[in-house]
Amino acid sequence: MTALRLFIEALLLVIFAQDIKHRAVYWFLFPVLMLLFLTLQFLQGNRPPGMWQPVLVNITFLLIQLVVVSAYFSVKNKKWINITDGFLGWGDVLFLCSLCFYLSVLNFLFFFVTSLVLVIVIWLIWQVTAKQADKHVPLAGLQALIFAFFSAACWWGWGLNLTNDNWLLQILYK
Repeated sequence: MTALRLFIEALLLVIFAQDIKHRAVYWFLFPVLMLLFLTLQFLQGNRPPGMWQPVLVNITFLLIQLVVVSAYFSVKNKKWINITDGFLGWGDVLFLCSLCFYLSVLNFLFFFVTSLVLVIVIWLIWQVTAKQADKHVPLAGLQALIFAFFSAACWWGWGLNLTNDNWLLQILYK
């Protein structure tokens, strides 16, 4: 299982590097990441049908987010706007879809919100310090880097469990 986790971490770093360098990521990396997450879930003892409920909830949440953001930009621009056409890359969507297959519902929501805030902060700092401004945010790459740290904390010693919401619920109830 350690080799699988290391492979996932390496794949996350490849996604980060590709997105930073090219503002694009090879699409086939995301289905590979999804399969690795499903394999890890299985090896950790999570079995169907119980493991599919969080996946469906996470994907539904993500779809609702995409529809709401598309609707917002459509109303704002007074015409239908497909947010994957200039606003959000397919790599960004596919990365988040991949995470749907591993994270529990609260962990997905926590990561989604936290990573978006961190990406904004990182990107603003980058834009201020960089010599050349860039309007394209490497969202999937930065989220992959953040998730690499998040998952490393889970897998190697901070007592987090990304497939179980108990650690987040304990924090909320304190």
